[in-house]
Amino acid sequence: MDHDSARGVAHDLSRIGRHGGRPVRSVLFQLHWFLGLTAGLVLMVLGVTGGLLSLEDEVTALLSPGIVTVPARETPRLTPDALIARLKEEAPGRRVTLMVLNGAPDRAAQVRLADGAGRSAGTRGIETYIDPYDGRILGPARGEEFFGFVRRLHRWLTLPGNGDGWGRTITGASALALVYLALSGLYLRWPRGRRDWRVWLKPALNRRGRALYWSLHAVVGTWVLVLYLVMALTGLWWSYGWYRDGATTLLTGRPPAAAPARTTGKREGAPIPLDPAFAAFAAAAGPYATASLAPAHEGETIRIRSVARDASHFQARDEWRFRPDGTLDARDLYAGRPLGLRLTGSMLALHEGRYFGPVGTVAFMLAALAMPVFGVTGLLLYLGRRRSRRRHAAAAVQTA
Repeated sequence: MDHDSARGVAHDLSRIGRHGGRPVRSVLFQLHWFLGLTAGLVLMVLGVTGGLLSLEDEVTALLSPGIVTVPARETPRLTPDALIARLKEEAPGRRVTLMVLNGAPDRAAQVRLADGAGRSAGTRGIETYIDPYDGRILGPARGEEFFGFVRRLHRWLTLPGNGDGWGRTITGASALALVYLALSGLYLRWPRGRRDWRVWLKPALNRRGRALYWSLHAVVGTWVLVLYLVMALTGLWWSYGWYRDGATTLLTGRPPAAAPARTTGKREGAPIPLDPAFAAFAAAAGPYATASLAPAHEGETIRIRSVARDASHFQARDEWRFRPDGTLDARDLYAGRPLGLRLTGSMLALHEGRYFGPVGTVAFMLAALAMPVFGVTGLLLYLGRRRSRRRHAAAAVQTA
């Protein structure tokens, strides 16, 4: 390592415990390590599980040929009504509550099935892949159970109560702690006076002991600071209702709309055909990546939520409403919404980095997987400071 880098690391190390004469910095520093030691373990779990979840689609598709992917064929794919009719034969006693069709010829469709009495199996029903060419049930993707566990661990640490228990409160508090850790870390490390920024952003990998731990903790933390702030601020969207409502009002300029009441039983009225509406959608929307729709009944419009094939991310959804005869009733295109509405409708894509394209996806995944680096190096620095204080105290007693 060059002389400037060594001097920069020595300068940073000398500032670790030098806050006695600066009450504000001392308080910030003490709170920084306290939150790092208490919330650090949860943040490490959230980081690793979040990084794994960013790989879910790719891993399950790789493990599930013949389920997630199907051979492309010359024959046309079944229409929504034909798929529903075929599923009545494949799964007697069950009904389709949601259908997600994929625009790629080699991708399976997905359906959610509930029992015929109107009560879902579980809270969301049974989700399975089906062959879009003949309607055969292909089953769930391999690895879904594993990623389901990882998702529960990421969201509420698999604690009792799921989203209504203490787990979500703990993960939300840890996200708030991450915001503080990122901002206070930047403040505590901010160079005073003239400083070589190359040294500030270059890890001292040739050092050993506390110098190496501090370099990894501070330099890598500087690299990923903005990503961690985005992860934490978007993660809070699912942790606290007051935060979600406030963010919605701030971004859109109006209070959030009340969530529609959920129904668990069968709706009144006879089912209406979906094919005219879907044919009108396909003609108007052009090539699509995914299109989701649910069976509708008399007196209702048919809602189709779609993602265009060239969409920037998976939550760039357009919403279409058609009358049973295929006449367009309403259309809400993602590209035509104000920025605030696009952001509030893309929180998961922002949280995962997919909002920023493939580069953002990879960067967020690597930053999430790197979360244990800060927990481990922070703990090592804390233990090193304690050992150093004990040595100084012993030396002072000997010289007294």
